[in-house]
Amino acid sequence: MYDVQKIRRDFPTISPEATYFDSVASSLTPQPVVDAIVDYYTKFRANVHRGHYDLSMKASEKFEDAIDTIAKFINAKPSEIVITTNCTHAINEVALTVDFEPGDEVLLSTLEHSSNMVPWARLEKKIGIGTRWYKPGKTGLFDLNEFEKMITKKTKLVSLTYVSNVVGTIVPVEEVAKICRDRGILFMVDAAQAVPHFTVDVKKIGCDFLAFSGHKMLGPTGVGVLYVKEEHAEEMMPAFLGGGTIETSNCNCTLIDECNIDDCSFNELPYKWQAGTPPIASTLGMKVAVDYLTNVGFQDIAQNDDRLMERAMKGLMSIKNVDIFGPLNALQRKSIISYNVGELPAIEVGRIYSEEFNISVRAGDHCAVGYFKDVQEEEGVPGSVRASFYLYNTEEEVDRFLDATEKIAGIA
Repeated sequence: MYDVQKIRRDFPTISPEATYFDSVASSLTPQPVVDAIVDYYTKFRANVHRGHYDLSMKASEKFEDAIDTIAKFINAKPSEIVITTNCTHAINEVALTVDFEPGDEVLLSTLEHSSNMVPWARLEKKIGIGTRWYKPGKTGLFDLNEFEKMITKKTKLVSLTYVSNVVGTIVPVEEVAKICRDRGILFMVDAAQAVPHFTVDVKKIGCDFLAFSGHKMLGPTGVGVLYVKEEHAEEMMPAFLGGGTIETSNCNCTLIDECNIDDCSFNELPYKWQAGTPPIASTLGMKVAVDYLTNVGFQDIAQNDDRLMERAMKGLMSIKNVDIFGPLNALQRKSIISYNVGELPAIEVGRIYSEEFNISVRAGDHCAVGYFKDVQEEEGVPGSVRASFYLYNTEEEVDRFLDATEKIAGIA
């Protein structure tokens, strides 16, 4: 049996007076994750891979164990795991690593978070690549036939979200990966909203790169993961270089002022991609977050997500003046609902939820302005109210949320 009350006791931020429906932006953190971070700073605080003394070796052992756990979590090899500061960092690293030439194209969708938009826009200006945009429309559902028509001979890379952070729709990444493989196109997946809610398997997907953040999956802030398919990890030169990435003992530079990157020897994987000191404490915390999710079980997490989503969708659709973005079938979306209430600005609705009902939701364009420019015709500030659920939320909280929404709709 899924014991949500037992789970809630692990989260010190949760209180019976407040409802937290903003996990899509950042999840709450269970006590075991906090304890893992404290243990590092109080028991074996030292750098990793830098010392042959007890503290450093203990820290290194714990860090390597964390990498192994994270790799298994997405069915990757430890050699394919690059620790970053977050998902945004990971996407930027790919953008700066792939050798683009003027005229190359990157294919995206209007569902993308700005973190999967702006890095490519910079390359448009700096190198002269092109970007093409697939528009799934208000439902956020992909038509693979229409999407495939967007691919051209110039397409170098496709980069897509796995789960939309606006409407919660799931992009058919396995099918997209096959399309890309058949054409020799690189494929990157932004899995920030997928990894917290269901099993992600990079081998099954068949992608070249995949990125996600720790803070959206019960982990701490300041840590993320970039999966780089091993063949690319070996062949490519990482965008970020420095301590740990170069095997200095094998460097062929004769004089510092004559040093050339071609004379340098890269370290073995995954250290070739780990420039400087990684976020050690946060990585150890992320390892515990992975263990926590694994122990709860994604099947149970998914069932709780679906139960809450069906209850919330049914309730919202029965309230007048509520305009829902995305599919109306609750099973076609994952733990995220975006909507507006009458003519009230989304920011105002969010303020009322907080001040009048102690309910935390997100309001605005959710860093996905491309989606709202595509589907919102009215003038003014684009965006919506967004509520999101996670493994610690309850049906009682959904009912409290629906009651509040009905009251707000009554004044809209």
